[in-house]
Amino acid sequence: MLDQYDEYDFTDQSREARRQQVRGHKKRQQGTNGRRAAIRQDLSDMDDSAANWVPSYAAVLDPRHHERWWVIESIGPFYRDQIITDVTRLVKGGKEANVYACTAHPATGRELIAAKLYRPRMLRNLKNDAIYKAGRQLRDAEGKELRGRREKLAMRKKTDFGKEVDIQWWIGNEYRTQTTLYEAGADVPQPIAHQGNTILMAYVGDEHGPAPTLSEISLPADEAQALFRRTLDNIALMLENHLVHGDLSAYNILYWEGHITLIDFPQMVDARTNPHAFDLLLRDMTRVCDYYGRYGITTDPQQLTLDLWQPYMRE
Repeated sequence: MLDQYDEYDFTDQSREARRQQVRGHKKRQQGTNGRRAAIRQDLSDMDDSAANWVPSYAAVLDPRHHERWWVIESIGPFYRDQIITDVTRLVKGGKEANVYACTAHPATGRELIAAKLYRPRMLRNLKNDAIYKAGRQLRDAEGKELRGRREKLAMRKKTDFGKEVDIQWWIGNEYRTQTTLYEAGADVPQPIAHQGNTILMAYVGDEHGPAPTLSEISLPADEAQALFRRTLDNIALMLENHLVHGDLSAYNILYWEGHITLIDFPQMVDARTNPHAFDLLLRDMTRVCDYYGRYGITTDPQQLTLDLWQPYMRE
């Protein structure tokens, strides 16, 4: 839907292939312009303030810059729904997604909200995605299982429609997983809303900046042992809910005022159905143990993984 926000790679292509790609780009751009016109019309049908909404972060960008339209179109619906009032800064830029800090609407009772915007071609950057998909049910954006042959065939053939279904599957999986974990009491940001390529969640940090990841800081010596135990508790809680993070490390654990918060869940797998679940759990545990090992905490990740896995498999 938002393919216009990805750059085109013309490296090592024949002239004819380039011409075909340019023609395809022009055709998509026509569709893009139509969608933008429709969005403007929808906004104008509501009220003038919504129609003219440009968040402060986007206002300083060149009007021709793809990120400006990406932010406005992706976060605009939450402005109209009175969940956020502004987008103030880029918190984190990544290959799969960007995270932005948003000013929350007073009705939410919050000051800040984080908006995670997935790139339309994020699947290009997910390595070994088949490992994470194994045993997982195909669901739509609302979480309903897709049983239709059309969707599955489109995904297998990687048509434009199939890619859109695939992307929504990844994003929907993250939102549902994060909701499950939050309700179970895990240390994760509270999910707030989900629409299209965007997930809103509780912001960790303050008006001066976001919480750093463990990889960006040195922990106070007297906190390391307790935080290590808390991390293990979260891994155990995930497994109790039949979930394995699949990509856990110091790079996606936030630290703020003596507490940790786990983030990034699109690659979460179901331990009941994914044949790679144990190996992914062991990898998560090894990365966590390696990080805390620098603080003198000696552990055996293999044994810790078995201590969690064997009782779980006997349930």
